[in-house]
Amino acid sequence: MCRFTLCLFVGVLLHADVLAQANICIGESDTIYSRALDEERAYWVHLPQSYGDSVLKRYPVIYLLDGDLFFHAMVAVHRAYSGGRRPVMPECIIVGILNTDRTRDLTPSRSAFRRDGKRYDEDAEVGGGSELFTAYLAGELRPKVEKKYRAGGGSIVVGHSFGGLFVLSALLRHPALFDVYVALDPSFWWDSGKLMRDANALPEAGQFAGKRLYVGVSGKTASEAGSIHWQVADDFRYNALPKAVRNGLLPSWKMFPDETHGTVAIVGMTDAFKAILK
Repeated sequence: MCRFTLCLFVGVLLHADVLAQANICIGESDTIYSRALDEERAYWVHLPQSYGDSVLKRYPVIYLLDGDLFFHAMVAVHRAYSGGRRPVMPECIIVGILNTDRTRDLTPSRSAFRRDGKRYDEDAEVGGGSELFTAYLAGELRPKVEKKYRAGGGSIVVGHSFGGLFVLSALLRHPALFDVYVALDPSFWWDSGKLMRDANALPEAGQFAGKRLYVGVSGKTASEAGSIHWQVADDFRYNALPKAVRNGLLPSWKMFPDETHGTVAIVGMTDAFKAILK
């Protein structure tokens, strides 16, 4: 049953001379019990317009983190860019992954370090569950999606903020999981630059052949004084990425100087589709 509906009035007159209501359904909801996370997890699925036209055609799948925030926007961008005479991206199945504890699930290590790279006695360690979340995403949710729907032709993971950090960590630790990695304003500052420590630990012969990465960052991300965000971001861009490129990675990096951390996600996903999925 479709649970996500937008209501509008359509021009069909009833006997009472009022306009009838019709629901527009953009997706369906489902749940799965995750053994890896030991909890019930909800997700939303959008199927492309042509999905019912053929029982043979298969579609790439976009796995969207923070689906409860960005699912509707992603569907709108996808519909606009995959339709018309000159589509800039293929039709895709969109899977919006809903949160329960995003700090736990999307960060690669337990940490009490703040954005300035410092740790204070009163701060408790949080997070560090990204490997368990990866086990859920790759070992439980993805197989269910691929069994239920006609998935094929590639996979894409999209994340913003902690979600962007998860995307980059997944690329470093599990490059074979997805074909395209889209990280929007990733939290480079996490755990005093944990991401760069992971990148520096990579062997010279990484498994990035044919993998694509898009990183979109806002120009106003780290306005707070003393933040190490840009230091780590620059280190990743100018030191980690060239090493990955030598091992086959195809990256794109885009700065959005007029966007904030809160506004860059939709602009970034729009640009990512134009840049790497056409």
